[in-house]
Amino acid sequence: MKEKLSNRSTVEVSLILGGTFLIVALLGLLGFLFVQDATRWGKFPPLSKVSGVNVSGLSKADAIAKCEGELKDVASKPVIMTLDGEKYSATPEQLGLRLDYAKMVDNAYKQAWSPSIFERMFRSFTDRAKTVNGLIAIQNDDALVTRYVASVSEQVNQAPRNAYVDVTSGSPVIVKSRNGHQIAESVIRDEVGQALNSKSRTVAIQATRTPASLNDGIFKRLIVINLSQHMLYLYERQTLVVQYPIACGQEAYPTPVGQWEIIGKQLNPTWTNPHSAWSSSMPESIGPGYSNPLGLRAMPLNASGVLIHGTANDGSIGTSASHGCIRMHMPDVIALFDQVQVSTPVYIIRGAGNPGFDVAATPSWRLKEETAKATPNYTGD
Repeated sequence: MKEKLSNRSTVEVSLILGGTFLIVALLGLLGFLFVQDATRWGKFPPLSKVSGVNVSGLSKADAIAKCEGELKDVASKPVIMTLDGEKYSATPEQLGLRLDYAKMVDNAYKQAWSPSIFERMFRSFTDRAKTVNGLIAIQNDDALVTRYVASVSEQVNQAPRNAYVDVTSGSPVIVKSRNGHQIAESVIRDEVGQALNSKSRTVAIQATRTPASLNDGIFKRLIVINLSQHMLYLYERQTLVVQYPIACGQEAYPTPVGQWEIIGKQLNPTWTNPHSAWSSSMPESIGPGYSNPLGLRAMPLNASGVLIHGTANDGSIGTSASHGCIRMHMPDVIALFDQVQVSTPVYIIRGAGNPGFDVAATPSWRLKEETAKATPNYTGD
């Protein structure tokens, strides 16, 4: 009996001692974790970042200094809005934009120390620190930002532009098409806000697109006729293939400037009297032949009554002598005839720097708005 009591007492004492040890150990651990947490106060805990800058173990002042050093490239970046390869940018100075380092650090610090002390102690014990990555904070001039948004809106909200050939300089420059875009200014404002608050400071504008009707692939072989030079130039897109001297319309019968196209090719044409003042004494028609007013080759344009054709009157070449048509030496017109086809565009300009028409306008024939093309009437000269 005494032996049983003795064994029971031993077990109870052991349990008491063990429990006491566990309590003391737990209190010691809690004390250690509390002291560890207390010693971190005033500094960032592990795994703390401010906009990607590691500030673990730093005070707020030290964190601000480190952010100023490592984010200076971000601070100097322009804000860029992109749309279909176009960029609309503004410098930080143009927006009164600067990084608010103190606010960034303060926000991250509050986030880092937002968990309760018990959660912080548990995370420290399990070595699972809370990951903190404070965001960019900025200051800007609202008036300047509003002006930038309005500028971007004006540039972006455009109707589609068809590709065209700019012959202003006298030589063709193919201008690519541009999509039309539509977007509310308020949406642009929101997207600018996204750019302001990002490290890249670049955001793609989300706009409604309206595609252009014509792209630059439609331009292949084309003719430029310079009336002031009395020259015809044949191009393969923007590359000069060959050039020929010409005669163009006299003052009373000017050759019309503009964008035209070849609508027919006539081998050994017959000339029909147009019954104009200049042709009143001429026969009703003249059959094919070298002395035919149209020569051995004729290429009518969709400019009424105007043709590119040969002439036996070589002396007129290099002058303004025709009745609106483009005259060429016979060997030249034969050579040109073999190098072009129906639908080849013809740009007739007054001269370099003064084409005499809106080069960017899309003619109706280019958009196939003409319901039919009339049978050529070879009445020109």
